[in-house]
Amino acid sequence: MRKHSGFLPLVAFIAITVWFIGCASPKPSITAKPEIAKSETPKPAIMYYGVDLSQFPPQVRDWITNEGFTKAKMEGPGKTNPALRAWWSADNNSVLFEASYIVGTGYVGAGNRVTWGQNSHYSGSSNIHNIYGEYAKYHTLRFKWELKQEAERLIREDPAYAEVITFAKQLCSEIEYDWANFDGYTGPVIPTPGKRRAVCDGYSNEVMDKILKLKSVRAVQKWSSPGHSWNVLILTDGRTLYFDLTWFDNEHIDHETGRIYQTEDYDWENITFDRELFYHSNVGYGSRVFHHKIGKMDREIRK
Repeated sequence: MRKHSGFLPLVAFIAITVWFIGCASPKPSITAKPEIAKSETPKPAIMYYGVDLSQFPPQVRDWITNEGFTKAKMEGPGKTNPALRAWWSADNNSVLFEASYIVGTGYVGAGNRVTWGQNSHYSGSSNIHNIYGEYAKYHTLRFKWELKQEAERLIREDPAYAEVITFAKQLCSEIEYDWANFDGYTGPVIPTPGKRRAVCDGYSNEVMDKILKLKSVRAVQKWSSPGHSWNVLILTDGRTLYFDLTWFDNEHIDHETGRIYQTEDYDWENITFDRELFYHSNVGYGSRVFHHKIGKMDREIRK
């Protein structure tokens, strides 16, 4: 179930309730950023009033150039020599800004440099620390941006990973999350015609049925906790790839209209070789349980 967990007082109700509300996908940051292997190919600079915007995600760049610090704001009447500073916050979950300009000739204070925008920032989710605790480091705006870049590098350079990701995206396009039968969401649902619907158990079963067709996969396992299901892949080269298609999926629902839609990106921490990252990629909202960390293997199929 996409997308959450809770505990009831009676032990008999716990497993049932958590199963129905366990498959959650929260989006929440703090302290030092975990290291991610970087591509050796440097990113081309995207310079904007003295700041290299290539260090920030596209949505941040868009906010800077089209909302927060547009050309009109940077070069308005009486402003000369505009300059911008932008840097990651200490918790790596916001981008902070400071802009300045010199007052032009003929204006009050001509020749003085005026600084503005010190309180401007672009934030990720504000409740990451409350949801993830010390593991919030895996969910910061900066970490997710750099993780995406690493995933893109692997797609280019690692044929086995690239084959699995292609499979995952295709299956995501065929399956729609069954929001109407997930009791963590109680609003209307406008399903997409022609899609198969499933919650996490259905996602993981589809993977069990189909992924061994890939030449790079030697074995597939189904894992579960009291509230969620996912898979673990053993590749033909011996590597272990942790694989949660439910939480990897880029599908979401508009809670006001019930419209189902896809975002431009996926949750890359849910298909990873990094067990620590996978263990703490998501947590049930009600229970604060890391489902991947407490999971047990149900079965395995090998070629």
